[in-house]
Formats: sequence, structure tokens, C-alpha cells
Amino acid sequence: MLRSLFIVLSLFTIHGMKAMSDEAVFDMYEWNFGKINEVDGTVSHTFILTNKGKKDLLITKVVPSCSCVMVDYPRNPIKSGRSEEVTVSFSPSGAIGPIFRTIEVFNAENECFGILEISADVTPADRTIQERYHHTLAGFLYASQVKIPFGYVFHGEQQTKTVYIANTSDQAMKLETKALNGALQVTYPSVLEPGEESEILLTYSSPTDPTVFATFTDTVFFIVNGQQANVPITTSMLSVEKVETSPSAPMLRTYPSYGKLVQKNKKSYVATIDIFNDGQSNLIIHRIETPERVRVNMQNNTSVAPDGKATMELTADSPAPFYIKLFTNDPSRMVKEIEIKPQ
Repeated sequence: MLRSLFIVLSLFTIHGMKAMSDEAVFDMYEWNFGKINEVDGTVSHTFILTNKGKKDLLITKVVPSCSCVMVDYPRNPIKSGRSEEVTVSFSPSGAIGPIFRTIEVFNAENECFGILEISADVTPADRTIQERYHHTLAGFLYASQVKIPFGYVFHGEQQTKTVYIANTSDQAMKLETKALNGALQVTYPSVLEPGEESEILLTYSSPTDPTVFATFTDTVFFIVNGQQANVPITTSMLSVEKVETSPSAPMLRTYPSYGKLVQKNKKSYVATIDIFNDGQSNLIIHRIETPERVRVNMQNNTSVAPDGKATMELTADSPAPFYIKLFTNDPSRMVKEIEIKPQ
């Protein structure tokens, strides 16, 4: 059985930056379940939410980052000055090693007013390799996971994640990989003996250039005994600057929640999104990442003053839906993804 190596993870990593409202406040925003056993089943923790505002607070939805997370929250409005319980439960079924999950909590204005985080180090149940490794890379080569989102990696820093692999055949496997783009490094055993379990270490290095704000993606195909594997391992990273939280920090808000594409003429469709700064210092839109077929009216490093607004106009050549990313200096929302789709 492989030993779990506990790594401090940062998916959308925003430790200490989850309080997004002075009126709706949780008693804490992070909870670490510590080392838990998969066989012991679901674990839970209750966060206390207090309405410090002057009007009723209604939770309209919660958005966990994984279906393995369940949330029990009050459905009725929370009166001013009252506190209620928000219970987060995590099912470790199928999990191996360190896990990190987030839960976004939204109010009646469809604004996220708090992000809760849970983490744990899961000891998997004793079961066969096929039961523990859910993905077949090639033949008898199994992997614990094949999609690896790294989330934020700050400029000049590195982050490593682990994929566990196993050879269920009765012959040794010689492993190689195809060339990568340079931002991702892959460390793996050159030979995997029959029945052997081992690790692949995936390490992203975020560029040191402070002007680079981008999504990096990689596809890792293994060559097994000279033959390319059928299923690759895919990775992604968001390269961002490290921004310290403070009472005077900028605060990003966009409206509407998704862009509505409206036909402008026979060859173009337009969506408009308003960008607000509810903070106390200038909000910088470092970059707007769009598909190649989409044009945007805003320049990189556009500044939005406190209590100010900027209007972003996106022009596409078809009504096909797409996503954009805003890279900002808001410590609570350094990257925001927005869906753009037909009205």
C-alpha cells in the first residue's frame, strides 16, 4: 500500500481570503479533517454564519467544487443579528491521499459572500488495484486520476501534485513520455515491475515574468513498452501574482452572472458584462483570456477606481457558447471565469 504524502494544496488557493462580506460572516472559513480513513465514511463540520447586516440574509445556493461534498444550510432568511449553522459533509469514497475542496455561498443578489474550504488526508480502503485505481492509461497500466487541476500558482513559484500508478500485468513496463512545453515537469519511474505501485510527480513552474497572466494546459502521453498509451494525463495551471489581502483591497463584482450573446449583424454577436470595484483601492484587470475567435474592447491592465465601473464588450463570430477568464488583483478572486452564451 502506498503511503499518503500530505501536501499543502492550493486549488483556487486563497487561504485567509474567504471573507467577502462584512455583513455575512462565518466563524471560520477553513476546516482540516486531518487524517481520515475511507472505510469510516462521511465526515462533517458545522460552520456558524452570522448576519451582521441590517437586512435579512437569504442563502440562495451553495456551489461545492466536487460532488463528494454535501452542504446543509438554512433555507429561510436569516434575521439581522442572528446566527445559523451551515454543515459541510465530505464523502471520502474513492479518494486517495490529500484532498482540498471549496464551497461558494451565494446570497439573493447572486453574489458570492463567502468561500469555505475543507481539507483532509485520506487513507484508502484495502482493496484491489483495479478498485483503487479508476483509470486505465494503457493495457495493464492503471492511474489514480487523469485530470489534474493545479489552480493558482504564483509567479516564480512551483507546485507539485502526485498521481499514483500501478502495473497489474506479469511483465515489466518501460515508461517514457512525449516532450512537454517546459512549464510542466514530470518525474516517473523508467521501469514499473509486475504488480508494482509507484508515483508520478507533476510539477508546474509559474513564469517569473510578472506580466504573464495565463492558463497553462498540458497533455501527458506515456509511452509504454514503445506504444503510446490510449489515455493521457491532462493538467492545468493559472499563473497569477501573489496579492496580499487587506481592508483596502479591491473587490471584483460582475453583472450579469453570465454574458448574453446578442446578434449585432450577420457576422457578429455581442455580449456585455459590467465590471464593478466594490473595494477601496484600484482594481486592475491584468488580462482577459478569451478564445481566439472572440474580440474584447478592454486593454490589458485596465484600472477600475473604487466604486467605479467598466463595461466589457465581447464580440464573437457565432452564437456558440464560450468561457472567458478575468485575471485581477482582487485577492479574493484573482481569476474569475464567466460563461458567455446565447440570450
